[in-house]
Amino acid sequence: MESMRNQHNPVLPPLATEAVQKTNPEPAKSAINAEFPLVSCLTQGLEEFDWEQLQEKYTDAMNEHSRVEEDLRVETAKLLEVFTAWSQTTVLQDEQRALKRFKTQMQHVQNSEIVVESKKKHYMEVVKAFQSALALLNEQLKI
Repeated sequence: MESMRNQHNPVLPPLATEAVQKTNPEPAKSAINAEFPLVSCLTQGLEEFDWEQLQEKYTDAMNEHSRVEEDLRVETAKLLEVFTAWSQTTVLQDEQRALKRFKTQMQHVQNSEIVVESKKKHYMEVVKAFQSALALLNEQLKI
């Protein structure tokens, strides 16, 4: 008998051939129910369940979540705009502070250069005075 089944369907193995040839699923269900009572208990009433209502509830819930997600996206975009404005303001303030600091440093350098130049001039005058005094002493010694 098995060789006859495999002749009709040579590609399928013997168990698969038997599963395909079964036309009435009820005996298989009762065998499964008898073998696995927990499965029987858990699957009881699934055929009568209103799957369309479940699908409708699921669709409604997904639409609600999409709406909430869109609201969050809009709120996040607004917060991002505020943050961008804030960060640009702080950058502008930092640039202004840096410019003031640079101007102060330039003024300090210029003042320092003026002080150094005046000290240089003063020391040159002191050296000239010493040279003049030395020249006078040398002339007095020659006399």
